[in-house]
Amino acid sequence: MIKMNAKKRIPIYRMLKEYEMKEPLPFHMPGHILGRGLHEELKFAGSLDITEIPGSDCLHEPVGVIKEAQDYAASCFGADYSLFLVNGSTSGIHAMIQAAVKPGGKLILGRDSHISAINALAQINAEPVFVFPEMDEKNQIPLGVTAESLEKAIKENPDAQAILITRPGYYGTTTQLSKISKLAKVYKMPLLVDEAHGAHFCFHEDFPKPAITLGADLCVQSLHKTLPALTQTAILHGNSKGLIDKSIVKKTVSMVQTTSPSYLLMASIDMARNIMENKGRELYEELKQNISNFIIKLNKNTCIRRVAYEYSKFESDFSRLVLSFKSTGLSGFDAERILRVQFGIVAEMADLNNIVLIATPFHISEDFDKLLMALKNISERFCACSAKADLPRWPQNLPPRILPLRKALYEKTEGIPYKDAEGKVCGVCITPYPPGIPLVTPGEIINREVIDYVDILIRENFPVHGINNRKIKVLKAHN
Repeated sequence: MIKMNAKKRIPIYRMLKEYEMKEPLPFHMPGHILGRGLHEELKFAGSLDITEIPGSDCLHEPVGVIKEAQDYAASCFGADYSLFLVNGSTSGIHAMIQAAVKPGGKLILGRDSHISAINALAQINAEPVFVFPEMDEKNQIPLGVTAESLEKAIKENPDAQAILITRPGYYGTTTQLSKISKLAKVYKMPLLVDEAHGAHFCFHEDFPKPAITLGADLCVQSLHKTLPALTQTAILHGNSKGLIDKSIVKKTVSMVQTTSPSYLLMASIDMARNIMENKGRELYEELKQNISNFIIKLNKNTCIRRVAYEYSKFESDFSRLVLSFKSTGLSGFDAERILRVQFGIVAEMADLNNIVLIATPFHISEDFDKLLMALKNISERFCACSAKADLPRWPQNLPPRILPLRKALYEKTEGIPYKDAEGKVCGVCITPYPPGIPLVTPGEIINREVIDYVDILIRENFPVHGINNRKIKVLKAHN
């Protein structure tokens, strides 16, 4: 139980508890009546699940406890203002793009962007100008886009209206943002950052600096990905001196969010911020030591190695563990299944060579001991095997686009075997998930490189959104 004096810094939770303690008789939404009608395991959460009533404030026009909580968040995360998101970072990405890009306009973005950015562009009939991220060729990991590649795209598309970059990616690498920020200012283009995986960056000095403190106009962070917050919780941070007016951002955020926001989710954002503001550095320092000890033992006792990030244009997140199983003869998919099925250890994602683990301050030393024991077992069983041969790379060539994104998305399609799709015009996003980065988007021509890569993923039983029963939807009228 949280002490009353501590509740002063978590205003939404304070309001919910004060309302509950009055033992009201609600004749208002939600229908479970403060948990009364919920399953036993959900009753406590239900006791704090209310709707907009007098004193609870309103997410779309906050003037009370929600505004107070958002102000605390802005101060904590280094923003001029912060807006709570209960529909995840996806809604924040939609809001940023709608605020910065006019209908029919252009957005310069990395090809490593999340599919939500593609969907947002389609909704406003805008077009993507893709920039390919630099790659770690040895480990086949996308690192992020650079200022040099962005400037080339800007010069080739002077009518583009904004830049969107993803920082960090699923693998924990972050492009150095200060150079990109300066570039955006020179060309007077708003800089939008999908920092969904970097909500924790402000809580330890050895993390990359947060985007909003490095000149981003707008930045979205998913609290639920790395911080102690419930799923769907995220924040959009804004820069008052940026190129996008706060009033426009508030409008677009309101447009993409439910009019019945969950107070449980908003309280979760508020409480997570309070925990990390008070103890974040201490918690991450302990995690850093646990990871360091784990890596020493991993190197000493197994043939499995952490992928090391040493790139001149990129920084890395020490809490993101990318483990290579190349020396075992196992694919990342094989290793993920063994860890999950035989040891009950569930990774965030896998690829052809690696698994990705998200470590947070709420992992304890015993968790790393359990992980090490499992990896030692795998090492003993498989390290005598031949090392896995180099596999095809993540597709390196952008497929040519012959149809605008929105038009392609709404045209009639037909399903054909994906192996027969070379040269056809794609009608859907083909997206390995995770990490949610499209290999091909609607209106682009499907090339052999994409087909070969999808074929490997399918044979490894890796989920690829857009492929159903080994078929892909292509545009009828253009094939």
